[in-house]
Amino acid sequence: MNLITICAVLLLFIGYHEFVVDGVAVEIDLRLTDKQKKIMDKFKQIMIPKLPHNYMKEEIYLVRWLRATDFDLKKSEEFLLQNLKWRKQQKMDVIHKEDWSDMQHDFPYYIDVVDKKGQPVITAISRDWDIRNAIVTGRIRRVLRYLDKAMDEANGLVRTFQLEGQNVTQFILILHMGNFNLFQHGCPRCITSILEFVESYENHFPGTADRILLVNTPPAFEPIAQLVREAMTPSTREALKIYGNEPKVWKKLLLDLIDADQLTPEFGGTKSEKPS
Repeated sequence: MNLITICAVLLLFIGYHEFVVDGVAVEIDLRLTDKQKKIMDKFKQIMIPKLPHNYMKEEIYLVRWLRATDFDLKKSEEFLLQNLKWRKQQKMDVIHKEDWSDMQHDFPYYIDVVDKKGQPVITAISRDWDIRNAIVTGRIRRVLRYLDKAMDEANGLVRTFQLEGQNVTQFILILHMGNFNLFQHGCPRCITSILEFVESYENHFPGTADRILLVNTPPAFEPIAQLVREAMTPSTREALKIYGNEPKVWKKLLLDLIDADQLTPEFGGTKSEKPS
């Protein structure tokens, strides 16, 4: 093996290693075997005439539905068609034009920062979310729709970043669980609602979260966490990481992923204000 060949092999290895470590690059999402590429080509031929938006016709969008079904062409077609039907029924194309001021006040989440790789980051704090109250006051369906809006917003940001030339395909979700309690968050109907959100994510936004991090989580959440894990697909289960009430551990983790000036003090950062 001559010197040029050795250098080429090393460069390929380094490049591959960087993609695997990065985990968010467009290239790794679109790295397909010959068999998978043929399935992708067939999938595009079948689906593109049926897709209402240009972004849906891109391989980076289509591949998520193939990966969710382990490249089963028929299942992928049915899966995506079901999602299109759901989006139409739920009027997802105009969901961001609706007045969400009541939800933003009572169930705030924030999606105004990025991690060190440029991925959008959603943060929320359990003390701000009284799920039982939403159930008692008849607002739980609206809360679940609001969560669908959040997932759609995160995916929209990813697409915006891609158009700007950033190598991003996923987002991060971080939930601060420090004020979790069984009365407000762990009642039977609360658990059902949490599982409904997981189901909606899996059905309509599969594989879009790079990491789902629950931090400062009390022991009382563990039985619910087990139910949540069982409701997730293997890839989502792998993305889910739950950290207990050991701030030194999870704050270090967050600061390894996200600059301190992008996180508020609750999450171990130095950001002083949240958006209005």
